[in-house]
Amino acid sequence: MPWLRKKLSLQKRIVFLITSVTVVMISTMMVFDTISLNQSIKEAYVSQISGMTIAINGRYEESRSVTDVQQIFDYIQYKNSRVLELKLYSIEGVVLAASDRAEVGKRLDPVSVIIPKQDKTIIDHLPTMAHSDKPVVRLIAPLQEDGAVVGAVEVIFDSSEEAALFKERTKLILVVGISIAIILSVLIWLILRKIVIRPLSKLREAAVIVKQGGELPKLQFQTSPEIMEVSEAFNDMVKNLEERYQELQQALNTLQITQDQLVQSEKMGALGNLVAGVSHEINTPIGIGVTAITYLDQKTKDFRSLYETGKMKKSDLEQFLSVIGETNAMVQSNLERASSLVRSFKQISVDQSVEVKRSFQLKEYLEGIIASLKPSLKKTRLRVDVFCDEQLNLYTYPGALSQIITNLVMNSLNHAYSLEEEGSLCLRVTDQEDQILLAYSDDGKGMTQAVLDQIFEPFFTTSRGKGGTGLGMNIVYNLVTQSLNGTIQCFSTLGQGSLFIITIPKEEESGL
Repeated sequence: MPWLRKKLSLQKRIVFLITSVTVVMISTMMVFDTISLNQSIKEAYVSQISGMTIAINGRYEESRSVTDVQQIFDYIQYKNSRVLELKLYSIEGVVLAASDRAEVGKRLDPVSVIIPKQDKTIIDHLPTMAHSDKPVVRLIAPLQEDGAVVGAVEVIFDSSEEAALFKERTKLILVVGISIAIILSVLIWLILRKIVIRPLSKLREAAVIVKQGGELPKLQFQTSPEIMEVSEAFNDMVKNLEERYQELQQALNTLQITQDQLVQSEKMGALGNLVAGVSHEINTPIGIGVTAITYLDQKTKDFRSLYETGKMKKSDLEQFLSVIGETNAMVQSNLERASSLVRSFKQISVDQSVEVKRSFQLKEYLEGIIASLKPSLKKTRLRVDVFCDEQLNLYTYPGALSQIITNLVMNSLNHAYSLEEEGSLCLRVTDQEDQILLAYSDDGKGMTQAVLDQIFEPFFTTSRGKGGTGLGMNIVYNLVTQSLNGTIQCFSTLGQGSLFIITIPKEEESGL
C-alpha cells in the first residue's frame, strides 16, 4: 500500500504495524482456541453417546428385542432432556427402533443411511429442527452384534449449551483481544511519542533552523542512547557545516575574484586584438595617401623647375593639373576610408570598454563588428554573411553584443575549421513581436555531445595546450543571460557545423 506509506507518519505506521500484528496473534489464538473448544465438545459428545450405545448394544445383543431397545430409548430421553431423538436402524436402512414409534419399520433414504466403522463415532451438525429453534447435533455410533457391525444408533442431541458456551467463549476472547490491542496501541503511541517522535521533531526543527541560516543551540535529549547518539552526531555535523561554510565562502570569494580578473583579462585581450586590427586596417588607406602625397610633392617640384626655366608648355600645365586631380581624389578617398574605419572601430572599442545602453542600427553595427575582425578573417578562406533588416534598431548594450559576436566568430575560427579550409559563417537576425532572434551558424567540424554539454562551462576548452582559457563561451553565456536578459542555445552535429540561437528582449529607450 504505497498510499499508506506516504500519508502515515512514522509513529502511526509503527502503531498500525504493532496493532496489526497483535490482531493477527489474537485471531490466531481465537482460531486455536475455537479448534480446541470444538475438539473438547466433540469428545464430550463421544463420551455421552458411548455410554448410550454401550447400553443399547448390550441390551440388543442380550435380548434381541426391539421392545427392550425402545424402553432404553424412553429411559435415555427421560433421564437426559437434551436427547431429542433416537433411532436404531440396520445396514439396509430399516428402522428397528426409534423414540418416534411411527418411524419403526420404515426404510430410510439411502443417502441418510450412515454406517460407521467399528469403534468409530460420527458427529455432524444439522440444520435447526422444524419443531424447535435449538441448534442440534447428530451422533452416529455402530450397532454391533458378536463383534460385527450390523447397523447404527443415531442420536439427535440438543447442542444449545455447547453453542452458548462457544459463543460466550468467543465473545470473551474477542473483547479481551480488542482491549489488549487498544491498550497496547495507546501505550506504544505514548512511548514512541516520548522517546522517538518528540526528539525527531526537535531534530527536524533544528535542521530547519540550520537550513535558514539561524544559530542552533546544542541539542541534548533525555531519551534512549540511540537518539542521544543521533543528536550528538547532528551537533557535530552542524559544527562541521559552519566550518565548511566559512571555508567554501572564502573559496567562493577567491574564485569570483579570480574569475573576474580572468574575464577582464579576456576582455582586454579582445580589445587589444581590436586595436591591432584597427592599426592594420588604417595603415593601408593612410599608406596609399602618403604615397600619393609623396608622388604629388615630387610632381610639384618638377613642375616648379619647369616653370622657372620658362620652358613650360600648355600641355605640361594640363598634365600637372590632371595629376593633381587624380592624386587629390585618391588621397581624399583613402582618408575618408580611414576616417570611416576610425569611427567604426572607435565606437566598438568604446562599447566594449563602457557598459552603457543606447539605440543603434543593428545591421550597420554587426557589419562594423565583422569589419573589425577582418585582420583575423583575411588569414582564412572563410566568408561572413550578415542578414538583417537595415531599418531594425535595437536599444541594449552594444558592447555586450560586440563581445558576443566577436567570441562566436573567433570560436569558429579557432575550433571549427582547419588551416586553408573554406567555409561560411552566417549571422541572421529575425524581428519577432517582443524579441530579437539572432542565429549564428558555421558549417565547420561541429561538436560531439560531450563537448556540447559543457560548452558554456567556465574554464572548459578543447585547446588547453594552444593557450585557450575556456572562458570565451562562458563570457558569451553570461553576457546574453545577465547583461542582455536573453537566452542562448547551441545545437551541433559532428561534421555538420554548429548553430547558436540567441534571443534578446526588446526594450524601449527611456524618455521616449
